[in-house]
Amino acid sequence: MTAYAFGTGTLIAKRTDVANTLPFLFGVLQGVSLDFDQKLESLTGQNKVAVALGDGELKISGKAKFARLQMTLFSNLMIGQGSATGALEMVSSGEAATVPASTPYTYVVANASQTPLEDFGVFYQSTGIQLAPVVSSPSTGQYSFNASTGTYTFSSGDASAAIYAYYTYMSSASGNKLVYANPLMGSSPVFEVYFKTTTSNFGVAKDVTVKLNACKSSKLSLSFSNQKFVIPEFDFQAMADASGNVFTLSTTE
Repeated sequence: MTAYAFGTGTLIAKRTDVANTLPFLFGVLQGVSLDFDQKLESLTGQNKVAVALGDGELKISGKAKFARLQMTLFSNLMIGQGSATGALEMVSSGEAATVPASTPYTYVVANASQTPLEDFGVFYQSTGIQLAPVVSSPSTGQYSFNASTGTYTFSSGDASAAIYAYYTYMSSASGNKLVYANPLMGSSPVFEVYFKTTTSNFGVAKDVTVKLNACKSSKLSLSFSNQKFVIPEFDFQAMADASGNVFTLSTTE
């Protein structure tokens, strides 16, 4: 059979060791590589070239580069633990506020109703200097934080000061979260992988399709850069399934 392949095609993975899990479509696919690495042992004598080759381990591994991030990837293919409704949020650009001009010198954050809250620093807007956190009774240049109410308390010496507050909270309105509980070794999810690419040769569609029956993930890389989209890299390795089968490869003429 003969076929030509062009482009990235379509890649889908589905967990198989747990029933009724959502498949993961590698969206905005940038590239897929499949490596069939056959280990060979050579028998040589006094001559340079081997007189025999023995084949040993066959390692089948893959790598996918894609752009769309979904919780399905983490929960069903990488981590193997379920997600829940809610999202961890951070006020990453700083919440602008002004310390009151008179007592009480307190500020309640905009997301005070979302718990748990955690303080991640307060800065003067004018100078960028960071205030120092204390447990209570702050002096000028200091503050205390009540995580249960989302209240920042400042000194009278910082009355009318413009500040930026950084904090995190757990939003219950939307999103998903996955809290990783440290599992025993050997408990990572098993999934099957389907890859297909179709190329039109003189008006006739030619397909190349690969199915890996059982895989485990070996690596997930997330690289964040300025003025660039995040293109995760997902590495996986194939093994035999419960029936002893490993992969299927097909092409259309």
